[in-house]
Amino acid sequence: MAYEQRTPGTSGLKVKKPKATWTHAIHKVFVDLCLEQTLKGNKPGTYFTKEGWKNIEESFHKKSGLKYERKQLKNHWDVTKEQWKLWCKLIGTGSMSWDSNTQTFGASEEDWANYIQDNPEAAQFRLRELPFADKLETIFDGTVRSGETEPPTQRRRVSDGSTSSLLHTKEPVDANPDYRTDRLNDAVESRSFVTTQSSLGKLNYSIGECIECLDGMEEIEQGSDLYLFALDIFLKKEYREVFLQLKKSSVRVAWLKRLQSVGPPLPLN
Repeated sequence: MAYEQRTPGTSGLKVKKPKATWTHAIHKVFVDLCLEQTLKGNKPGTYFTKEGWKNIEESFHKKSGLKYERKQLKNHWDVTKEQWKLWCKLIGTGSMSWDSNTQTFGASEEDWANYIQDNPEAAQFRLRELPFADKLETIFDGTVRSGETEPPTQRRRVSDGSTSSLLHTKEPVDANPDYRTDRLNDAVESRSFVTTQSSLGKLNYSIGECIECLDGMEEIEQGSDLYLFALDIFLKKEYREVFLQLKKSSVRVAWLKRLQSVGPPLPLN
């Protein structure tokens, strides 16, 4: 809702604040920024930290060119969360026969009519899926409840079943100084190859590992289009594997730019 505010030096003249209009493109900017702050660990609970909201507000102004106030952004966050809860309840209802592989409902017209009668707000999903459902699943991390209904377990997980993998992971401590020296040399050589290894010395290829590596790349500005594009493709494990296997930062940048320009060869689901 638009509202007015008196501006000093204008003899009481009322200046209208811009009304927040959320188009598909503007909503995508907002969701991408929320995803970025979630992956950075700035949403330890159900809400972002002060730093998280500050980053979202500043980046949103920069990327969208719209001077929405934090209150307007928080209001849209609440609306987005309510949409997510509606979607989770819908796909978690057995009679709706949601197939996560084909992204389609197997419910009959009668099933839909009965469900919408009891849940009229779900009618918006009759002909379309919730926009950016994969990203919202990562943002809300399966913790949002709708009444007595939890997000169904059959939903696709982008964190490979590990909540901790969404956050930055720390380098394991090893008592062998040669091992630590080798790791440091590898990082210097690649300029950004900072990853977490298991006890067997293998990468987990988690989103957290990729974000740590991405943040260490001087060539890519955090919050840039290429940075946010990288976050999008990190939802797919195959891309995380390729990204972390590339040892040179310059090669990673070239690979990301190529995917951004021509489109990824594999579906992002």
